Amino acid sequence: MTRLINNDYCIALECKDLQANAMSVDCTGTYALLAGRRCIALRNLDEEYENVFKFPRTSKYDVGAAEWNPTAHNKQICAISTNERLEILNWREETLSVSHSIRAHTRAISGLNWHRFDPNIIATSSVDTFVNVWDIRDSRRPTLSLANVAESSQVRWNRISQHLIATAHDGDIKIWDQRKGSYPLQYIAAHLAKIYGLDWSPHIENQIASASQDHSVKFFDTSNPRKPDFVLSTGSPVWRARYTPFGNGMITVVVPQIRRGSENSFLLWNISNRAAPMHTFVGHRDVVLEFQWRPSRPDDSYLQLVTWSKDQTLLVWKIEPFLQKLCGYEPDDLSIYDDNSSIGGIDEAASTVSLKRIQPLQQEFSLLNVHIPNLEVKNMDSLTRTVTATCKINTVITHVKVIFPNAYPLGVPPAFQVMPGSNINDSIGSQLLHTLNHLAIQRVSKNRTCLEPCLRQMVTTLEQLLVDIDSDRSFERVYVEPTVSAEGYNDAYIPFPRTSGVKFCSVNILVCFGRPLLTRRLGNKNDSGTPRALSALEGILAKRSTDQMTVSAYYFQRQKQRSRSKHSLSKASKAMVHIYDATNLFLINRQLAEDYILYGDVATICKHNAAAAAVAGRRDLVQAWILIEITLAQRLVDDDGDWAGHPCGDNLLISLINHYASQADLQMAAMLCCIYGKQQENSLRKASLKSILSPMHLNSGQRWFKPGVSPYHTIPPADVVADGWVLPLLKSTRSTSLDNLRAEEIVVATIPPKIPYVALYEYYKMAYAETLHRWTLLYNRAEVMKFMAIQPEPYKGAEFIPDCQICQTPIKHSVCTSCRRLPFHCIICNTAARGSVNCCVICGHGGHTDHLQMWFERKSMCALCGCNCLFETTYTVGS
Repeated sequence: MTRLINNDYCIALECKDLQANAMSVDCTGTYALLAGRRCIALRNLDEEYENVFKFPRTSKYDVGAAEWNPTAHNKQICAISTNERLEILNWREETLSVSHSIRAHTRAISGLNWHRFDPNIIATSSVDTFVNVWDIRDSRRPTLSLANVAESSQVRWNRISQHLIATAHDGDIKIWDQRKGSYPLQYIAAHLAKIYGLDWSPHIENQIASASQDHSVKFFDTSNPRKPDFVLSTGSPVWRARYTPFGNGMITVVVPQIRRGSENSFLLWNISNRAAPMHTFVGHRDVVLEFQWRPSRPDDSYLQLVTWSKDQTLLVWKIEPFLQKLCGYEPDDLSIYDDNSSIGGIDEAASTVSLKRIQPLQQEFSLLNVHIPNLEVKNMDSLTRTVTATCKINTVITHVKVIFPNAYPLGVPPAFQVMPGSNINDSIGSQLLHTLNHLAIQRVSKNRTCLEPCLRQMVTTLEQLLVDIDSDRSFERVYVEPTVSAEGYNDAYIPFPRTSGVKFCSVNILVCFGRPLLTRRLGNKNDSGTPRALSALEGILAKRSTDQMTVSAYYFQRQKQRSRSKHSLSKASKAMVHIYDATNLFLINRQLAEDYILYGDVATICKHNAAAAAVAGRRDLVQAWILIEITLAQRLVDDDGDWAGHPCGDNLLISLINHYASQADLQMAAMLCCIYGKQQENSLRKASLKSILSPMHLNSGQRWFKPGVSPYHTIPPADVVADGWVLPLLKSTRSTSLDNLRAEEIVVATIPPKIPYVALYEYYKMAYAETLHRWTLLYNRAEVMKFMAIQPEPYKGAEFIPDCQICQTPIKHSVCTSCRRLPFHCIICNTAARGSVNCCVICGHGGHTDHLQMWFERKSMCALCGCNCLFETTYTVGS
């Protein structure tokens, strides 16, 4: 048990051996009860030195909740819940005894609350859906049992009305009257997520607040509960939310299980101004499990807040008048905290005022982590409100002074100065100050301290600004850096580099990489997982070395081990990249892609492709190609068009395409799409010829097109070319078939038969063509692309159109169409330029390619106007 000293809280106690998860303060504010599975401890908060009474427990269950009796009559009584049992403890003459042990529920107790006016009444809620009200004078059965459908997570008596009680069930709130316990007075559908905490207003009888997992605290008027009066959005699931005994304040704590990193979870809000928290309590190293207000002490000028954290630390916070003012309350002694008054003074009163005002700053100084790489804190003076720090990076030394105003951190940022003795130039200094000021304004706008974040940001910014400067050179050259947002320098938002991964590349290549198994990290042995950001390395390497922080230093030990040779160490520290041939994982076959054909009649194509599938050992594809040949052969001899609607006609071919697509056989699906398009094209040619011979005998359910026009006239989806290679078979597309046909292409405009999955078929062919291109089978790819409905547009590059120097007419050819002269003259030989010419895109001057090459081998400027053609052209093309 260790005592901590800090000016922001009057008592600090660290009790690692207790492992308590429940805390409560008695009605007199003298004792704090800490209850855990192993023991129960009581701390006398009035004594200056540690005085802790410990009483062992023999239960195998943890303590779920603990609460002292709030009345003066039974001030020595407290209650704790352990699984389904309720234990009433009696504290007398420095002895803690169990007076009652009640089996209050059939399942675990989730919450308990003493009656505010009757010292013998206590209510308990449980997972068994019941809320029971007990009289400790007769604990054989509950005096009142409130039945519910859902489990009860919280129960709270009203602070003003002695008969009202509120219970929480998942995301709902029920308001009960003790005299009418058969049904609730009000039913409030408060949240869509679970409610973790309830609290009645100490000033308004009908106002209640609920804290939920949906990142909000809602305030309801129980007389009109249809919608909340207002909502407080916290950004994190809220574990507890309780009113302050002064003003319009509210204290919130996030759910302990979801806390991440070093984010602060203990916040003070003003209900009237819910945009941002008024104050952040910084002191605990983990989330707060329980907090209670300590009753006012007659000899103390501060209000006090007692907190117990998951880090097994008990703190008693002094709530100063300026914090009460932030919540809309005006204490009597607020005048001594006026920010406009002077800090220093000669008389004793002024000194007292100064000492009280600097206490929040002293807390920040005491919590500052001075083990920051490449940084040394020279001086921290709470009286003058200044900090001096020195950053050393190689031979670069930077001295920075931080001056804190009186109102800091309540919306007023500190001032930063680069002190004499620093060997950085003015450009780097101005960028450094701009970054620090920007970060400080962001922090204090939320009433948060900023000293440590700014010091870490100073080191990071200087490392980035000096990355291109040699350590042995003098700093006379002005550093030029592109304009970068100040947020880019905050490495807390930069994710940690990927140390392992796997990716499919090309068509059948699987690439895997990762760090070696034999590497040992520099952090703690119990630490596991990859850091969330680059800034996480600073805390790990701060105690190890003063070297510059690197990612490789996190994973590899630089120190040589005597038992291993140099060769074995270098071999063990190398990260390997493994490349696997994943051909057997896919049904796409390169041999089949080389042997398949698409030219000729349908029967020839099917026979050749079936033979190719037999050579490759794909008997299932042999059967498919034979079946397609039989189906399409019957279609060719079908003059009446009845075979198209036969189950073994077009429907069979469409089913085969869908089958191979579902089996991830992109190759066969794309080939069948091409065969389907070829068969449709042949049928349309035959039908078009028949329509010319007998146009009066057309079927009413068909649409005819010009010869050579495919019904696959659709806009294909986005290009399949991507970084890496993926099968695009699960991507859903919507058919846009026949949407953009021109009117002159239609011979007879009747209702067309719906062709299913047309856009998806185009996508299969495009994806297969991309696969052939990756295999460098360009001829096979061209054969597939012939069956695309919409051919790609021709490439349109940049076109330079000069003006004729004689008639000033734009010229697109080698000879001017107006004056019939050669418009372009070489600036070197001053003759008309024929053949290969070049010109500058900036100044427009140029000439023969050979002449310009000879000129710019010796010169860098244009021969006519002095333009830096080579540099300007390169810049324009590169951008």
